[in-house]
Amino acid sequence: MKDKSKYRMIADMLKYQIECGELVSGSKFYTRQQLCELYAISPMTAFQVQRVLQEWGLIANAPGVGFFVNRPEIMLQTRYTAPLKKVRMIGSPQAVGEGAAFGSRIVSAAKKFCAKQGLSFQLELVQVLDNPAHVINTSRHLDPDEGLLVYLHDELLPEIVNILLTPGVRAVTVNRSFPDRPAVLTDMRHAASEILRFCEERKVKRILYAGQCSFWIRLQQESEFYEAFCDQLGKRKCDFDFSGSFYKIAERIRRTRPDAVVFSDDNAALHLRNHYLEGEPFIPLLTGFGGYPVQEKGLERICTYRQDAEEMGRRAVRILMKLADKVKPPLYERVKGKIQYEV
Repeated sequence: MKDKSKYRMIADMLKYQIECGELVSGSKFYTRQQLCELYAISPMTAFQVQRVLQEWGLIANAPGVGFFVNRPEIMLQTRYTAPLKKVRMIGSPQAVGEGAAFGSRIVSAAKKFCAKQGLSFQLELVQVLDNPAHVINTSRHLDPDEGLLVYLHDELLPEIVNILLTPGVRAVTVNRSFPDRPAVLTDMRHAASEILRFCEERKVKRILYAGQCSFWIRLQQESEFYEAFCDQLGKRKCDFDFSGSFYKIAERIRRTRPDAVVFSDDNAALHLRNHYLEGEPFIPLLTGFGGYPVQEKGLERICTYRQDAEEMGRRAVRILMKLADKVKPPLYERVKGKIQYEV
């Protein structure tokens, strides 16, 4: 992933959005200028993004009008030959293993909900990152009455991708979408509106949006949050910094003294506060969304939009239970969270 060029990473992310139906077939695709503004890239990089997507057949150019999303409607053919009796949750140790705060809450809620519904539950850790390339056995047998819950962390593990691409597998992804698979996702529009409402209640007049400080592999969530945030800014004054450098963001805070700094990741806000603004006389309100509340003492003026991991776990099992023989993708359910504020 590190060797992949910037335009290919953006194109891959947009490919997921198109194939999952987030960008609707027949709708107007982003202009080159919109791509530049959305991802803080040059016009040449935006041109390369459009070129690749056009080569893949995912967008079509109408001369004089622009590009349109070009994804044909498909039906996800399934072969569910037995009622759901078993639920298996898989993911990397970083996602659902011991110490994974957000993933652990999803697992716990899914397990309890399965018990109430009379379903067996099994958690399986899949770790393939330490294996040499091309020697990973990605074959897997699933019983006809078994369903999968997949929580994808920062990596699209090869084995998990192989499972999700297998026709007839009854699977739901959590917190990240995958082409033609049902998914339970955070309601980014609600996250953006709640964070802006929180800022408004504290009479915030000047906002600095610090984007792209998380990993490129998290770009799907980052772009969703950014788009929702911009849609709801209204007349609020907002500056943007897409440098990806905490040092530059800290310098900009000292120079411009914004009332609040908004990240798409609350971990980024904490990192900035702990390592770049420690001991500073002026600390703006730092905010973002994440999977757990801020609990560290001494971190004043930090708030986070907490994702409802428990409801995401329950909702994922419900989708597995109601999947029919034919499912028209995408089947997404958005889960709202809440603001958590610590002083």
